Amino acid sequence: MYFTIQFKSRHNKQEYQFCQVANVKGYGDIVTVYHIINEDACDNTDPLNEFDYAVFSACLSYFDKGDSCISLGIIYRAMTGKTTEGGKRKVPPEIREDILLSLKKLIGTVIEIDDAQVNSAFDYAKSGSKKCSSILPAHFDEILINGNDATIVFFDRISPLMEIAKQRKQILSYSPALLDSPNVRNSFMNIMLKKYVIRRVAEIKLHKNMRKIITFADVSRDKKSDARNVILKFVEHLQNEKLIKSFTVEKKGAASRGISFTR
Repeated sequence: MYFTIQFKSRHNKQEYQFCQVANVKGYGDIVTVYHIINEDACDNTDPLNEFDYAVFSACLSYFDKGDSCISLGIIYRAMTGKTTEGGKRKVPPEIREDILLSLKKLIGTVIEIDDAQVNSAFDYAKSGSKKCSSILPAHFDEILINGNDATIVFFDRISPLMEIAKQRKQILSYSPALLDSPNVRNSFMNIMLKKYVIRRVAEIKLHKNMRKIITFADVSRDKKSDARNVILKFVEHLQNEKLIKSFTVEKKGAASRGISFTR
């Protein structure tokens, strides 16, 4: 179970709005108002990114299954698709530190949501239109398991983003095993790229009116060539796994613009 929430970077207490539906009779544009607030322990010079999204999705997926706590190893395997018995390997030290940093960011980032207008217009909820909570309501402790130290994440309650996504049926589902691409190493960057691509593919498959293309426009300039190669290998893997039928590389002049595919 994975979620379609889009993270946006904002400095403390700056407001932004998300238009749910435009030009609704009697309402005009239906908007949800958000504030993203960084707690003191969370450095807002390091905004939430696709890696954080991958950690967040893993946590919410296990919460939704009924688990009250999970280990860093479980999070790592959910992020990389190595969920079978043979794939239950230890978290690489550098990725372990990245996961811990991501958890601190997610726990330390507070979201205020005012969705009274959309709830009223579409009867999503009779109450609870205003929420204020950590994006990931959780804490983690290092405890001793079978004589070894292990970091365990304990979930305190449902995430407000998960609550809204379930209420509005804005949830994407796919097998995490699809993230286990044999030709893509699970580095920090590659985990982000795989997460972005599979989410976009799942969104496009679900929404038939969306353009069936994934562009390279958001990939950083200094690693654009490497990122393109990773994306191509991963999309080939998704084709082999029958998630998509076929794909082609779109070009603008001599430059590669993105990947279009058939469902």
